[in-house]
Amino acid sequence: MKTRTLAHVVTALLGTTIMIPAVTAQSSDEPIMAVYDRARPDYDAPGVRSGSFLFKPSVTGEGKFDSNIYASDGNEVDDFIAIIKPSLKIDSDWNNNSFSLFADAAIAKYADNGSEDYEDINVGANGRIDITRGTNITTDLTYSDGHEDRGSADNIGSAAAPTNFSLLKAAVGFKRDEGLVSFALNGDYSKQDFDNAALIGGGTLRNDDRDREIVNGSARLGYHVNDEYEAFVKFTGTKVTYTNKPDAGDARRDSDGYDIVGGTAFKLTGTAEGEVFVGYVKRDYDSANFGDISDFKFGASLLWTPTGLTSARIAVNRDVIETTLSSANSAGVVVSASGILSTLYSLDLQHELQRNLLLNAKGSYTKMDFTNTLRTDDLINVGLGVKYLMNRNFSVNATYTFDKRDTTDANQDYNRHSFILGLSAGW
Repeated sequence: MKTRTLAHVVTALLGTTIMIPAVTAQSSDEPIMAVYDRARPDYDAPGVRSGSFLFKPSVTGEGKFDSNIYASDGNEVDDFIAIIKPSLKIDSDWNNNSFSLFADAAIAKYADNGSEDYEDINVGANGRIDITRGTNITTDLTYSDGHEDRGSADNIGSAAAPTNFSLLKAAVGFKRDEGLVSFALNGDYSKQDFDNAALIGGGTLRNDDRDREIVNGSARLGYHVNDEYEAFVKFTGTKVTYTNKPDAGDARRDSDGYDIVGGTAFKLTGTAEGEVFVGYVKRDYDSANFGDISDFKFGASLLWTPTGLTSARIAVNRDVIETTLSSANSAGVVVSASGILSTLYSLDLQHELQRNLLLNAKGSYTKMDFTNTLRTDDLINVGLGVKYLMNRNFSVNATYTFDKRDTTDANQDYNRHSFILGLSAGW
């Protein structure tokens, strides 16, 4: 039965490679970019040159008001937060190949709730080796020491402070895109370790059983139908290993699986580019305590620049996310969720009101199904922003964000408003 289902899915996804009709399009070598990403020589920080490298230091200071710092339904507490974000990036300036180093941090102090203070860091390097025209090897290595947002699905409301974690990620990729056929191989590894946290009223929340390693490997084969369209098929294999023994009576959450998708990447009239795909995702868990995940996978992304002053980015994506939460099943028994089948829809609008005055509006909706349980979450996020570029060294930004969670689990809903005013300096 599973074999027939997979065969039907493969047939359907291969069909997506020819579903989009041919459109008379104007080829353009100009890159399609969102408004905030475009170069502005009159307002971009020049950097500090040293030989063939460019040093780009910057720092941002923010004042933030959060209406619900615990992302709680029944205990809404607001607070003011001061945040400092230093950053340094070093980029090569070579004709071929590239290399970058970066380091940044976010240091936050709460006015009335010091237990929520955090100090996050992020450091890494990435590079590209150009073998021939259209053929290259890429590498990426990052290390993060951060904290889990109180609104995270896996956040435990009884914790006296946010859960801290470390994350190591490494990736390598090969791509050949010459002529009619393109081919890419990618592999990535991540290791995430969660710290234990104190509980309100005493005791310790053990997070050792959340520590995990994830290995992904993917192969993508594409065929250029013409200059504007590329049909492709992509296969990804995944293996998840939890590195510590679970609590007594709990089962190991190790799993492996794959997803296979097919679709079309396109670029139209020099004003839009994106891709659409559909396929199948499968996760098998080592323990019989967890139900396997088997479902359709789909996604799409579109970057559209209807005018030179406006850009719109639209995306949808379904994927499987790790979780260690427990909830009630159809029999009313509390069991561990296998994973989260998450479907995200998002829209990001950007507009250049003046050369140095940028506006932004974004929104997203996420549907999260906790497999093996009856829990489902609906997440809504809406944001508005404005950025004023004073000169090449200074800019001011202001943002408003609203996020909301509706869930079938009792006392886990929340609404949260946040306002941020920031000043950035770069050299």
